[in-house]
Order: sequence, then structure tokens, then C-alpha cells
Amino acid sequence: MSLPDFLVVGAAKSGTTSLYSYLQQHPQIFMSKNKEPCFFSFAEAKEKDEDIFNRINIVSDFHKYLDLFKDAGDSRIAGEASTVYLYLYEETIKNIKKYHPHWKELKIIIIIRDPAERAFSHYLNDRAGGLLNFPFEEVIEKWKSRQLSKYYNYIDYGFYYNQIKSYKDTFDQVRVYLFENLEVNSKQLVHDLLEFLGVDSSFNIETSLKHNVSVGDKNKLLGKLIYKQNLLKELIKKFLPAGARTSIRNKILESFAHKSQLEGSNRKLLKEIYREDILKLQDLIHKDLTQWLT
Repeated sequence: MSLPDFLVVGAAKSGTTSLYSYLQQHPQIFMSKNKEPCFFSFAEAKEKDEDIFNRINIVSDFHKYLDLFKDAGDSRIAGEASTVYLYLYEETIKNIKKYHPHWKELKIIIIIRDPAERAFSHYLNDRAGGLLNFPFEEVIEKWKSRQLSKYYNYIDYGFYYNQIKSYKDTFDQVRVYLFENLEVNSKQLVHDLLEFLGVDSSFNIETSLKHNVSVGDKNKLLGKLIYKQNLLKELIKKFLPAGARTSIRNKILESFAHKSQLEGSNRKLLKEIYREDILKLQDLIHKDLTQWLT
């Protein structure tokens, strides 16, 4: 029975797709062919029970999940990346313990981003995909009155303290990275990550390509073509390798993206919403997060 040796657990819109792509390049690492299987959050769940099934390709059957790692072999370590594992940490950790016989040995990788910027980027991504059509100010108001479902509750995703503390309390090997450091020096971050995983850290990983670039909210047709399942995407998958698809996808996104910015008033409000959580978090992970507060 093959199960992952490590998990990249999130956060969403914080660089997990980039980490997934970088780790795929290493000859000693096997990554599940589909990112976001989300098994440990939705184990044995039925599609009718979760509206998120309409958004990503979730694997909820245990045997199908095992199939994701059947080609890993004995010479490589195996991993997968599912961002929902961080936000839905309670269900995820419970199911890891239930389904993974060697869960104590699992290595957990977490990458997080300024929660205000993360929330806005996540919102833009979903708006571009046609999942909602109201302004970000309304997201904040709906959050205050608890009117958003948990999968559109972009603000709650950014309260990292309890999420990360639960992983650190449960697992012996947890490594936390910052998205901002990935942006500034991806080579150094990836080198540290490879050392954490116990593979050859001198192997050259190509980190110049951006992954999962957000399309602007004024390009909804483009967003639907890129983010939702459709016949065109399925045809392209048959004829182009993953690396070529990523390169073309990102060039299109960067060409058409409307450079939406988080407005000053919304930014200030979010900073205050997250302030207490950020202050607790920086003590927990021993990283200076003052840049997130200014």
C-alpha cells in the first residue's frame, strides 16, 4: 500500500502550485499527478454533500487515492499538495490519523502569505472563474455577518495560528515557509525544502516559471476557460506536456490580467482583523511578520 511521505498543506494562493511544480522536477521525489486530491479533508464524502466538488477534482475514495501513488516505486519519496488541508485542519488531521498507518512519520510543509493579500488574491481567482460577482467590500461585510459558505470565506482562511498550531502539536516534522520569501529567493527556499525532505539538495530546480497566476477580475471569460473543466482543456492535455501548458497558461494570464489592487481602506481593515492572530503566529513559528502588519 502506497501513501505519501509528505504533504504540502497550503495555504491557498500562497505558492503551493509553485512548490508542487518544483518538487515534481526532482528525480528522488514522486508527486501525485493531480494537485489538490484533498482526500484527507473529504475522505468518503459524497459529491452531493460538498459544493467544493464542483470546483476541483477531489478524490474521496481511499482506493483511488492509493492509485495516485502506485507508480512512486521504492526509490522515491511520495507527496501531494492540497491547500484545503490547512483551512480544514480538524477534519484533515483526524483523517490522516485514520487512514495513514505511519502518520507520525509524515512531513508537513506549509507555505503562508500575508493574509490580507491572500484573501484578495483568492477572491479575484474565484471571481475570474465566475464563482461570484460581488465586490470585495461585500466579501468583508458578508464575513462580518457570517453569510458566506466556508469555501468562499476568504478571510477565515487567513487565520493561520490555530491551523498551524494544530499541525505542530500533532506532527513531529513541520516546516513553515513564507510566500514572500519564495518571491524574493525561490532557490534558497527550495534548497531548504529539499534538505527538509532528505533528498539531494544540490539538484538544480528550475524556479523561473510562475505558477497559478491569478487572472484579473475583468476577464471572466478567460477565467472560466482556464479555471473550469471544459473540452478545450481536455484536448490540450492530450497533446501538450504539463510544463508547456503551464508556460502558455501563464503567458496568457499575464497578457490579459487586469492589475486589480487591494484598496487602502480594505487593506487597513483586514490588517486590523488579522493583527492579533499575526502577533501570536510569529511567536509560534519564530518568524518576523511585522511586514504583514504595516
